[in-house]
Amino acid sequence: MEGDTLYSVKWYKGGKEFFRVVPKDNPPAQTFNVEGVQVNLAASDQNQVVLDNLNLKSEGRYKCEVSAESPNFQTVYDVAEMSIVVPPRDSPMINSPKTIYRIGEEFTANCSSFPSRPPATITWTIHDKPVMKEDIVHYPSTLTDGGLEASVVGLHLRLGDAHFDRKGKMKLTCTASVGRMRIDGHTVVNISIADVPINGDYPKQRSLTLDSRSGVNAGISQTMTFWNWRFCPAILLVVTLLCQTFG
Repeated sequence: MEGDTLYSVKWYKGGKEFFRVVPKDNPPAQTFNVEGVQVNLAASDQNQVVLDNLNLKSEGRYKCEVSAESPNFQTVYDVAEMSIVVPPRDSPMINSPKTIYRIGEEFTANCSSFPSRPPATITWTIHDKPVMKEDIVHYPSTLTDGGLEASVVGLHLRLGDAHFDRKGKMKLTCTASVGRMRIDGHTVVNISIADVPINGDYPKQRSLTLDSRSGVNAGISQTMTFWNWRFCPAILLVVTLLCQTFG
């Protein structure tokens, strides 16, 4: 107060007064009806105001105005914006037509966040590394009746060896972040390389790293066994003849 005596403290939202304290009045504190503002009178005084039951209509510009007694009646004020953040009720959801792909196929997926305020910012990672910007597809957010927004971001890319680990798996993660408060939720799915023949051809390269019980490895194992059984006697016969010739 810089030596002056306090005359009043007044609070406004959007230019409308909702709370004041005048120490000389009886009672010194008063409230006024403003949409989205519910003052906790017992917890509010000349130094602070406490609001209960915040909702989306509580968002806006707030102003605190302090006035001194006569003879100066000096008045100072400050303003601040208050944002209301509504986090999603659950982690985002990943939707993809299938979970088994071949190298070279086009992969598509969508990540959908539950309604929030502000709308969630969605990011994609593969094996914990950000995907390339050109592979991301942005869709408009959807507004709900309650004033919240649901976000959807797609992923569209052509699969290569680099997308899979040594076990033939791709760790795909979708993360939804809301506001500066960093309220995060994430979902992880594993995408596998196809382990069955397609059009008579087996998947190339990484297909051989699949589990030994897979259709691909089982087929190779059977072929190798047949080859050994049929041609081993011939090899032994050649060795015998050579031994007899040089003996």
